Amino acid sequence: MSLVWLQVVLFGGWGAHTSQNDLVAPEEKWHRFYSMGGGGIRFLVEKRLQPGLMIETGRFISQDRQQSRFAQTRWATVGVLLRYRPFRFALSPVGEVCAFRLTAAPRSADERPIPGIPASISANGIGWSAGLSWRLSPYGEVALVYLRRRPQTQLMDGFAGPARDRIEGLMGQLALSLLPPPSNRSRF
Repeated sequence: MSLVWLQVVLFGGWGAHTSQNDLVAPEEKWHRFYSMGGGGIRFLVEKRLQPGLMIETGRFISQDRQQSRFAQTRWATVGVLLRYRPFRFALSPVGEVCAFRLTAAPRSADERPIPGIPASISANGIGWSAGLSWRLSPYGEVALVYLRRRPQTQLMDGFAGPARDRIEGLMGQLALSLLPPPSNRSRF
């Protein structure tokens, strides 16, 4: 059996994200950033299409001064992804699509569950990322990506309004290969 099917990369990332929801005015969306992190495992790293598993986590604050509403939300996702790196050059654009399960816990300013909203919310979602990847060596790669995650819920901010909540942000990623690249390369 060829080692081309056993290629594994561990990756991790850290970045900043914002949330678009009912408590964030559209003109303020890009003025508030909060930290997020993530990691995972990708397979078939010498291929252009790379399947993988991922986790991400973060925390954000939503507030609407006019409605006197405030919520702080911790969230985490677990999902599958498909990454596309079209060129085998050192520098290449990269894109990802993912399906995930999100768990979120919106809280009030005093860290208590918001009345009328479940203490923990779970929802399925889809997302995508796009950016630039730089392969430093056969064993390492860095990337900077813009990401957008769209869970199928309106309650991430603790307020059931008309806006579909989403997470957007920038993330830097570092990927390290566990095995040396195979000597017999496939064309696909």
